[in-house]
Amino acid sequence: MPQSPPSEVRKKLETLRNRFQDKTIREIEGLVASIFRASQNPEAIEELIAAYQLLHRLAGSAGTLGFSQLGERARTLEIAIKPLADQVAVGADSTRVQLQLKQLLADGYDEVIAGLGSLVGTAEPVSTGWHQPKPADDGNQLVLLIIEPDLELAELISQGLTLYGYRIRSLSSGQQWHSVDDVDLVMVRDTLLQEKGAHWLPRLHGLPVICFSGEHDFATRYRLARLGVDACLDEPQDIPALADRIEHLLAEGLATLTGRVMIVDDDSELLEHYRVVLTNGGMEVRALNDPSRLLSELSDFRPDILLMDVQMGQYDGPVLARMLRFQAEWLSLPITFFSSEEDRDLQLDVLARGGDDFVTKPVSDEFLLRTARIRCYRARQLGKLVSLDSLTGLLKHALAKTELNREYSRCIRTGHDSVVAMLDLDHFKQVNDSYGHGTGDVVIKALANLLRHRLRNTDIIGRYGGEEFVVVLPECSLNKAAEVLESLSQDFAQLVFNGGSEEFSVSFSAGVAALNAYDSGEQALDAADRALYQRKRAGRNGVTVA
Repeated sequence: MPQSPPSEVRKKLETLRNRFQDKTIREIEGLVASIFRASQNPEAIEELIAAYQLLHRLAGSAGTLGFSQLGERARTLEIAIKPLADQVAVGADSTRVQLQLKQLLADGYDEVIAGLGSLVGTAEPVSTGWHQPKPADDGNQLVLLIIEPDLELAELISQGLTLYGYRIRSLSSGQQWHSVDDVDLVMVRDTLLQEKGAHWLPRLHGLPVICFSGEHDFATRYRLARLGVDACLDEPQDIPALADRIEHLLAEGLATLTGRVMIVDDDSELLEHYRVVLTNGGMEVRALNDPSRLLSELSDFRPDILLMDVQMGQYDGPVLARMLRFQAEWLSLPITFFSSEEDRDLQLDVLARGGDDFVTKPVSDEFLLRTARIRCYRARQLGKLVSLDSLTGLLKHALAKTELNREYSRCIRTGHDSVVAMLDLDHFKQVNDSYGHGTGDVVIKALANLLRHRLRNTDIIGRYGGEEFVVVLPECSLNKAAEVLESLSQDFAQLVFNGGSEEFSVSFSAGVAALNAYDSGEQALDAADRALYQRKRAGRNGVTVA
């Protein structure tokens, strides 16, 4: 998602802050007048309810928008006035409540209330230190840095990982790092992490790090973990195993920086502030200030998580959450409530009525972004258990067929060309029989990783079953698809797998068919499957067009 530069983000936040400031000055004037009016006239005592609601909102929003002193003062007044507002709400004697209010003001709260307006002009500087991560660019290869003094080993690793579509940079020492920029992952020899004066070590911060180390003692492993190492490998020359670990770390890192967030809040300035912060932190955001549109917006946007205020005018957040749980599709949607309420018992009561988490306002921009990222990541991890194959991380059989049929309908509707392919590993039974099912799993994962890296993000890849894969290439000609898969088959056959004391290679066969040349997605898939077995009979290790 495109993201704005920090200066533009700062300008947006300052505009929101100025809008909040102008509105709040008017609201506080009305607040002060209504409280003092209620203290003088029992007939005006019901104005305490609106006063309490405004203080509750300011206690939650003012700090987030940069007016922390105003938020703290509003919170103090909210706590003091809440018992009186509760009495008014249940129809208590207005004269008795008026006397309690007079006593409250006489105890010094009159000065506290009168001084609220002066705090509207006291704001902290706008900060964008939480600003966006490095944006993903589908047009660029991921860059891996190898820091390995054994130049022959470094070259072997570079050649192997290049087959997966990575761009490789290689150094013999971390001291040379000044010449390398825009690195996505680092592989480093453990002895280099012991260098005295290794000033380059701080550059590892925030990057996935794989350490090549044959040491297994507790002290060494603990020291490496303390330095920020994410994985240790004994044999970096086992390229498929190394590529699998790289894939896992990169996917996990990207997943923690992105996500789809829906926010529901009736405070327009606060809602827009949340949207700006999360959008420019790399999240995809849908902001909603009208809770009555919640169901239709959810169906359209399908977020990873829902952030929602507890009280929004006539709508109660926990009631909305309970309403969402009526529908099976939203039973697992994580809902996080935002509120300035600090009473733990009340927070637990809110969670018991349909929520999954509770965040106390005010919320700093950095905390908001980290909260959203972590919760989106966890939600997607749970979603993967349902939709993705546990071994390869590709779509499961049923979901792959659903996506195939969806693309079939799309290409028939728009008239563009699309292709479906069936892939099958050659002589795979011999791999399992000779080297064991664990090694067979490594081979399957290696092909899955190769497909994921070398095909487009818009291509659909699924594990059809066992050693079979299905691939759908939208907006792609039959000739181009055959060319791409032929190149992949040649590169995959060059990979060397470790079968204990032996090394071996595996090839795959593929059959491709034009998706829109048939009366259904199923028929196109059957045609690709028949072409696959033609390829098997013709000698394997290649591609046959239906």
